[in-house]
Amino acid sequence: MYISFFAAFVWAAIVIANAILLATIIVGIIEDQTGIPKKILALACLWIFRSVFQSRFEYWCSVKASAIKEEMRNEITSDISAFNQTSPTKLSTLLIKGLNSLDIYLGRFIPQTFFSMILPLLVIVTIAVFDPLSAVIAVLTLPLIPFFGALIGKFTADSVNKKWQSLGTLSNYFEDSLRGFVTLKIFGRSKNQSQRIQKMGDDYTSETMKVLRISFLSAFALELCATISVALIAVVVGLRLVDDTIAFKSALTVLILAPEVYFPLRNAAALFHASADGAEAVKEIDVLKKREPIHDSGEIEVSADFIRWQEWNCEISEHVRAHLSPAQISRGNLLFIVGESGSGKSTFALRVINSLLESSLNPSIGYIPQIPHLAPGNIRDQFILLKKSADDAAIIQTLREVGLHMDDLSDGLETLIGGAGENTSKLSGGQIRKIAVARALFQSPSFIIADEPTADLEIESARLIMSALRKRSTDGAVALFITHDLSLVEDQERTLQMKRVNE
Repeated sequence: MYISFFAAFVWAAIVIANAILLATIIVGIIEDQTGIPKKILALACLWIFRSVFQSRFEYWCSVKASAIKEEMRNEITSDISAFNQTSPTKLSTLLIKGLNSLDIYLGRFIPQTFFSMILPLLVIVTIAVFDPLSAVIAVLTLPLIPFFGALIGKFTADSVNKKWQSLGTLSNYFEDSLRGFVTLKIFGRSKNQSQRIQKMGDDYTSETMKVLRISFLSAFALELCATISVALIAVVVGLRLVDDTIAFKSALTVLILAPEVYFPLRNAAALFHASADGAEAVKEIDVLKKREPIHDSGEIEVSADFIRWQEWNCEISEHVRAHLSPAQISRGNLLFIVGESGSGKSTFALRVINSLLESSLNPSIGYIPQIPHLAPGNIRDQFILLKKSADDAAIIQTLREVGLHMDDLSDGLETLIGGAGENTSKLSGGQIRKIAVARALFQSPSFIIADEPTADLEIESARLIMSALRKRSTDGAVALFITHDLSLVEDQERTLQMKRVNE
């Protein structure tokens, strides 16, 4: 902010010095004054300085915008509970398209607002020194640009809001249709869904074109307004020059400076429309950051050797809360948290992970979510994400530990895992879960958080996975398992009941 403020003053000085020097040189050439080469050299140096200053300032704005985007992205993704409370499609749209649209908003529009406040004021003051009447005309005509800009901007803001709503609806509907495509095909409704997706796509295109039409209209209107204002000053100065009531140098300086009065505001108004997507993204991010927080109490203490908490309570609904008694899990030990579905077990697991991530431990965490998600690519890629130099033999051994053998995979480690909308029929749900467990255990993590790691698996597969998890715990990991299946718990293993308390 301060650099933009300072840059606006520097740019104003450059613009004013350029106008005075240029007018002096032109008048000097006509009147055959001496010292013209020195003034031309000074003007050339000024132009070089202006080019260097402009390029460096634009580079700084770009770097700063990228840093702010990264900070916003980290702020959104740092709290992993956001992913449980927000649609994945909405999050991906916001984190990719939304944040990328901030480049113009943060890198150009925000700095331009400082220029539009400072530059016209200083230029008008300079014009007043050479010709007070022209300064008065500039002061009277200047407000027309923000007036028309705000008037047109109101329609732009409404259109951009509709565009974002249309994109969100299209994304969510497309995701839901992909998830239920087989069912739709069975009931003969897939063609109807394709038509509805196409209609939504057409609606989004229509809203986008509407924003572009308004943007072009506003640019034309602002350009016309600025041109008429400059022409008015030029006519008044020209008539007075003919009557010899104003000096030629003063008149020329005023004419060179006059467009600079209107250009910053005109440019800011044009950038406002270009950055409208970014402004809307900022609003969406602000709404996401202000989402209803999880109301829980009870400090979760973490160290390299244990996880410990006092009584932990979490509000599930208006009159129901989850309650967990105090406990500690030390290195080389494991703890099962059991309870009925919806009692707050997964929420507690996410809170533990947040506490680990927010600590200064830089911990190695093996997390197995209740619904496993694999990245697009092949099976090998899942482990390369964790370690670029992952060895095939080590990957195969880890997969074998959780009961997944190469004979079970059509293409071995090259077996493809599709993203949204891609064919994932080569892998069953059980195989996907086994890969997720193997990925979590691959680097021998110091902390293991497993949320229903054996869900939907047959008895033998569940036994192998629990055996692999127990082995990592015995090897020195701090292990927390979430389950509602008490048959997984062996004798002498600790359990803690997550209770629902009615208030």
